[in-house]
Amino acid sequence: MKKLVNLTLFLLGCGLLVWAINAVDTKNALELLMELGFGFFAILLLYSSITWVDTLSWKYNFHPDSVLKFSNEKLWVFRQIGEAYNTITPLGTLGGEPVKAHLLKEHCNVSLKQTLSSLIIARTTFLAALIIFCIPGVFLILNSTSISSEFKTVSLAGLASFSLMIFLFFIFQITGTLGKLCQWFSSKTKKPSAQSFLEKLIQLDKLFSVYYREYPLRIFISILLALLGWVLGLGEVYLIFYFLGFSTTLTDIWIIEAMAQLVKAGSFFIPFSIGALEGGLVLIFSSLGYPGSLGLAASLIGRVKQLTWVAVGLLLGSLMAFKTTNIKSNESLE
Repeated sequence: MKKLVNLTLFLLGCGLLVWAINAVDTKNALELLMELGFGFFAILLLYSSITWVDTLSWKYNFHPDSVLKFSNEKLWVFRQIGEAYNTITPLGTLGGEPVKAHLLKEHCNVSLKQTLSSLIIARTTFLAALIIFCIPGVFLILNSTSISSEFKTVSLAGLASFSLMIFLFFIFQITGTLGKLCQWFSSKTKKPSAQSFLEKLIQLDKLFSVYYREYPLRIFISILLALLGWVLGLGEVYLIFYFLGFSTTLTDIWIIEAMAQLVKAGSFFIPFSIGALEGGLVLIFSSLGYPGSLGLAASLIGRVKQLTWVAVGLLLGSLMAFKTTNIKSNESLE
């Protein structure tokens, strides 16, 4: 059943991709892509700085004692490896999280529970920063005279629904709801293996619910760093315009990036957001008065950048596989 659902969603994305290709001048889009030239390396360089900022944001979601066990550089390497698996596995944006947890335990003796807790908190702060970043973008859309009322309505509804989901996810964490549910299920089962698993989830729940209460400043810094990463993403859009020979404004760049990220977030159920991102960018660029082919070219550039960075992550992972560690741990799921 799961494979059928994944296949259906993938085919849906392919359908959107076909629509996006047919809706624009494909030849012009490919010509624009070829014009990028060495500008692609400038985009990669900027993106590498974004990955560094995102790594620092994640670092502030660890307990202060755990941070002493690894360097910023090592955490960056682990994150790139995990993000590569996030991209290539069928589990989408969650497939690489266990990889990050395993690497930190194996090479730095950071418990699995501590890393998983930090990843849950990091996901929350990352998306909270995205909401903050998108608010000005939606505000600019609502005040634009060139954008249709339908597009404005969809943008506002998308931001509102996305914000509500993240808020509920945050409430779920700080109230210890997971722990309460696990305690209830534990009282209903007699199986030792199930009770052991539920107890570990209860301990994990305590880790991140307590972290929010005891380290609000670290949470705040994490959100600020994640927000900086989103703002740096504006530079990527500018570089695409610049190297493809188009002039633009900060307002348009912010609208494009904010809407593109909302499309990505809203199409998480489609493998690789294939088709959804391409179609979304064609619509966004066209709504702002730019050629739809430019939107498709921007999407293709993003895809090539993504695949390049996956290659970097997998290369780092292969190099890491040859490294041995003297760290020993008695933890099973800790």
